[in-house]
Amino acid sequence: MWRVTAAGWTAILASAAPAPAPAQPQPQPQAVRDTVPLSNGWRFHLAPDGEAVAAPGFDDAGWTRVAVPHNWNRMGGGATRGPDYTNVHGIGWYRLHFRAPALGRRHAWLEFDAASIVTDVWLNGVHLGRHAGAFARFRFDATAAMRPGADNLLAVRVDNSSPRTPGSTTAEVIPMSGDWPMYGGLYRPVRLVLTDPVHIAMADYGGPGTYATVVRADADAAQVRVVTRIENMSAASAAPVVEAEAIDAAGRVAASVRTPAATIAAGGRGEAVQTLAFTRPHLWNGTADPYRYRLRVTLRAGDGHAIDRVEQPLGLRSIRFDADRGFFLNGRHLALRGVSRHQDRARKGWAIEDADIDEDYALMREIGANTVRLAHYQHAQHAYDAADRDGLIVWAEIPLVDRSAPWGQDRTTDGFADNAERQLRELIRQNANHPSIVTWSIANEVNLEAAKGRGASHAGPLLERLQRVVHSEDPGRPATLADCCGSVPAEARAGLDTVAGITDVIGYNRYFGWYAQAPEALGPELARLHALYPRQPLSVSEYGAGGALSQHSDDPRGGPIAAFGRPHPEEYQADLLERTWPQIAAAPYVWASWVWNLTDFSNEQRLEGDLTDTNDKGLVTFDRKTRKDAFYYYKANWTTAPFVHLTGRRYVDRPYPIVEVKAYSNQRSVRLRVNGRDAGSAACTFGVCRWPGIALRSGDNRIEATAAGAAPDAIRWRLHGRPATWHIRAGTLSGARGADGTLWGSDVFVTGGEGHFREQPSMSRGGQPGPVRAVAGTGDQAPFGSWRSGNFAYAVPVPDGRYRVTLSFFEPDAAIGPGARVFDVQAQGRAALTAVDVRHDTGGAFRAMRRSVPVDVTGGMLRLAFRPVRGEAIVSAIAIVPEPAGGRREKGGGGPHSIARRALTPDS
Repeated sequence: MWRVTAAGWTAILASAAPAPAPAQPQPQPQAVRDTVPLSNGWRFHLAPDGEAVAAPGFDDAGWTRVAVPHNWNRMGGGATRGPDYTNVHGIGWYRLHFRAPALGRRHAWLEFDAASIVTDVWLNGVHLGRHAGAFARFRFDATAAMRPGADNLLAVRVDNSSPRTPGSTTAEVIPMSGDWPMYGGLYRPVRLVLTDPVHIAMADYGGPGTYATVVRADADAAQVRVVTRIENMSAASAAPVVEAEAIDAAGRVAASVRTPAATIAAGGRGEAVQTLAFTRPHLWNGTADPYRYRLRVTLRAGDGHAIDRVEQPLGLRSIRFDADRGFFLNGRHLALRGVSRHQDRARKGWAIEDADIDEDYALMREIGANTVRLAHYQHAQHAYDAADRDGLIVWAEIPLVDRSAPWGQDRTTDGFADNAERQLRELIRQNANHPSIVTWSIANEVNLEAAKGRGASHAGPLLERLQRVVHSEDPGRPATLADCCGSVPAEARAGLDTVAGITDVIGYNRYFGWYAQAPEALGPELARLHALYPRQPLSVSEYGAGGALSQHSDDPRGGPIAAFGRPHPEEYQADLLERTWPQIAAAPYVWASWVWNLTDFSNEQRLEGDLTDTNDKGLVTFDRKTRKDAFYYYKANWTTAPFVHLTGRRYVDRPYPIVEVKAYSNQRSVRLRVNGRDAGSAACTFGVCRWPGIALRSGDNRIEATAAGAAPDAIRWRLHGRPATWHIRAGTLSGARGADGTLWGSDVFVTGGEGHFREQPSMSRGGQPGPVRAVAGTGDQAPFGSWRSGNFAYAVPVPDGRYRVTLSFFEPDAAIGPGARVFDVQAQGRAALTAVDVRHDTGGAFRAMRRSVPVDVTGGMLRLAFRPVRGEAIVSAIAIVPEPAGGRREKGGGGPHSIARRALTPDS
C-alpha cells in the first residue's frame, strides 16, 4: 500500500480511530488475563558473579534492596560530577523472591518492558532465555519452571558492557556507540502475565499479537484490517472465536466483527484476518483533534466465554508524503515542526515514570510542537500512548547509530545484521497500532565513524535489508533514516556508502553554525539535496546548538563557538535558531523538522558549556525546571495564545551601558519600558522583537515588555561600572571578571577579522579544559583570554568627549618572530599607534603589552581600526574610560546611539 512516485510517497494507515456509531454503552468486560507487577522486593548487586547467583539457595542478604524500574548509572546535569556519580559498564544481578498464584491450566509469562543491554533470566534455577537489545519489550514462557502457590526465585543478569570490550556479549548488539550513555539495569517495569493456553500471541517479538491497518479513512467511511495471531499451547486442538470491536470515546461499540478461527493444532499457531467497517468515522487528526478508539480483540471458547482479551489504541487517519509539498494528514497539508526527545532524567537515568514522560509532552504542547522524533531507540510504551493522546506525529527509531558493523570490522556481520533486524521487528510489532507513528527509522548517522576516517561503512546492504523489513512488516508506513554524512555520490568514497536514496523518505542532520559553516548555509544545502533526490521526501531530522544557563554573550556573533568545548552562551543558541528556523519554514518540500533537543541529556563524553557529562543542546534543562530563551523563540513561532518573553533574564550583571533588548512574542508588536520610561514599540518578525541602543543606568534597571492580550514580562539587569565606560574582550563570545573586579564583556561593535580564545578545552570529546597557557607580565588574565586578528574595526557608541583608550595585546603564535606581524591602529580615522610589533616589543609570545591613547569623540561614536602592515593585526582587549574631570572636553549632547551591528558573521 505504499509507493514512491514523482509526487511523493503515499500511504493509508490504520492504527486506531474512534468512529461515532449509534450504539448502546457496553458494560466493561472482566479481565481475562491476570497481570502481577513485580516491582518491589528486589535485591541488586553490581558484579560479574557466576551463574551460581541464579540458584535459589544463593545468599543475597548483603545485596542492595531496590525497586524496579532501576538502573545503576548516574551522570549528567551538573557542573561537576555529583557524589552519586556512577558510570559502570558491566554486569548487574537482580534477584526477587515472590509467591506465585495458583496456575490451574493457565500459562505463566515473565514480561520485561526493557532491560539494558543483554539480559539472561532464570526462574528457580532454570534458564528461561536471553534477550539482546536495550529498548524493546520481551517475554519468556515461565510455566514449566514456575512453582504455583509457592515461593519462586527470579534471577536476572543484565550486561551493559561496551561493545568495544573484547569478547563482550554486546559486540554485535546495536548500538555500537552514540551520543548518549547506555545505562544498565531493569529500567522499565517487570510483570508476571497469566494467560489461557489458547491466547493471543505472546511470543510475537513482544508485540500485542493483534494488529490493525487502516485501509480507508475519510469523512464518510473507514475500513480497518485486523490481524490477530493466536497460539494454542494446550494439549488439544482448538477453534476459538475471534471478536474484534472498536470502542469509541464514550465506551460504545462503533464497529465489530466476530469470526470463527480455523482449527489450530495442539502446540500450533493460527491467524485471523478481519475487517472493521465504520460509517462516518471520527478521524484522528493530529493536535487539532486526536480522537482515539480502542481496539478490543477477544478470544472466545465454543461456549462463548472469553478466554483471552487484548486492547490496543486505534486511530483512523490517512497519511501522505509528497516530495515537493510535504506531509498530508487526512488529505490536508500539515507542516510538521517539533523536537527530538531522549528518555533520560537527571538522577534517574532511564528508570523514569509515566509522570516524567507526561511532563515532557506538556513541554511539547506548551511550545506548540505537532511532531516528536523519539530518538534514537524504542521508547517506553507510554511515550507512544502520550503522542496518540496529544496528536503528535511520531518518527520512531531503532538504535543503529554511528556504525553498521561491530568494532574492529569494516563490514556488517551476520550476527550484527540479525540483531538490527530483530530490534526493528520488535519496534514495529510493539508499536504498529499507534496512530501517531508515521515512519520507521532504520538508522541514525550510520556513516559517522567512517566519515571521520575511523574505518569503513559499507552500510548500503544492511540499510537495504532493513528497508525490506519495514515494507514486509508495515506496508502502510515508509522507512526513513537520519543522515549526517556521505549523503550523496559526490561525497562518497571507498567504503563510505551513499545512504541517501535508499529509504522511502529521509531526514538530514545538519548543524550549520554549530559544527560547520554559517547558519545561512542550511537553506542552500536543503535545496541542493532536494534537487539531487527529487523523488525522495526530505526532512531536517536534527539541527540545533548548545545553550548554557550561566554563560552569556553581549553579541552572539562576536566570536567563534567551541562546539565541543566552552563557552556555550545561551544567547548563541537562540541566535543560531533564529537564523535557522526561517530557512526551514521557507522550504515547502521539507515535510518535517525536529530541533535537537527538547531537553539537555546525559553524555559520558562531553564537558561542554557549563555542564559535565551532558549535552546542552536542549531547549529545556536536564531537570526540566528551566526553559531556555530558545524555547520561547519556538513558542513565538508555533503558538497563538498571546504571550511575551524578554530574553537574557539570566544575564543579570551587565558590563556595557548600551545594550540591545530582545523579546519573543507571537504578537505583531511589543512595547518596552525601561526604568519606567517608554522605549517604544517594536515590530516582531518571526517572533523576534528588538530594541537596539537602549541605555542602562548604573546599578539596577527594570525592563518590562507588554503585548496585546498577553501577560507582561519584566526582568532586572544590573550595570556594573559607569555609563560611557567599556571593557571589551576582543574575539570571544564570553565575558570575564578581572582581578580588580572589573567586569569585561564579550566582543561587540566589530566588523571584520576573526576571533580566537584561549580558554577552550581540547576539541576531542571528553577533553579537559586546558591547560590554559597564562600570559606573562600581568596579574590579570581576563583581558588576555582571547584575541581578534585580521583587518578589523570597532565602532563603539559613547557620548561626545575625551576618552582614554587602553589596548591589550599579546602574541599568541610562538612560531612568529619579530617583524612578522606589524600593524597600525587608527582612532577616529587618525593614526593612534603605528608599526605595532607585539612580538618585538614584548620579546616573546604570550607576554602582555598595553598601550593607551587619548581619543576625542564627536558624533557619538568611538571608532578604532586595526590595519595590517605585515601579517595580521591583533588585539586582545579594549578599555574605554572617560577622562577625569579637568582633562575631559564635552562636545555636546551625545546620549545613547543605535548599536552598529557587524557586517560579517564569525562564520563568514
